[in-house]
Amino acid sequence: MERIWLLAKIDFKKRYYDQGLGILWALLNPLFKLTVYYFVFTEIMSNRTPNFALYLFSGIITWAFFAQGTKKGINLLKNKKYLLESIQFEQLDLFVSATLSVFFAFLFNLAAYLVIHLINGIPIYATILFLPILILNIFILVLGVAILLATINIYLRDIEHLWDIVILAGFWLTPIIYSKEALLEKFYFLAYINPMAGIVINLRETVLYGRQPLYNLFFYDIVYAIVILIIAIFIYRTYAYKAAEKL
Repeated sequence: MERIWLLAKIDFKKRYYDQGLGILWALLNPLFKLTVYYFVFTEIMSNRTPNFALYLFSGIITWAFFAQGTKKGINLLKNKKYLLESIQFEQLDLFVSATLSVFFAFLFNLAAYLVIHLINGIPIYATILFLPILILNIFILVLGVAILLATINIYLRDIEHLWDIVILAGFWLTPIIYSKEALLEKFYFLAYINPMAGIVINLRETVLYGRQPLYNLFFYDIVYAIVILIIAIFIYRTYAYKAAEKL
């Protein structure tokens, strides 16, 4: 566990500590983005969705964690090949630490979201207690998909470009910009194909609006993520033994 934490911390620090303001960028960046979203979608486009800037920002930071975490995993074995060749350790620890490093950035984004949430006079509802479960759900999903993609990348290098297409399609098939009704009323099945849709919906329901989550999607997404992780670990254990020589 100590090794995982150390690798994650080093990876996270490398993203910010070489900059002039250091780790402060991790907080300034999401705050700046939220300010832009607020101005564009409330002053220019005049969207009628209540608290639309927060609505949009919550979807974007959640999707960004999924997109960045999974894309980081694709080339992880290649980028850390020197570790695979020189050190005997649990290789899956690399994926946990890499996911954690992206997760830290997500937490900064989430902190910025909650700050603006309070500044706008929106109360903290009791349903925010669902948030840790939703966060854990995303983490497990990202970890599982990252392991799966990295294993596929050993044998199929085109997976990186294919995944870019999936990320683009997934963004528009997740109710990030539009309302959940636009998806659930006509294309409810997509929420079961794309678990991020349900996670984003339930994060907003519980944190932004103080409502109970959509329990069918809530439990389905948890099971989905766990199953993906189990399958990914099995496939990795079975096929990734040639990683060091093929990458």
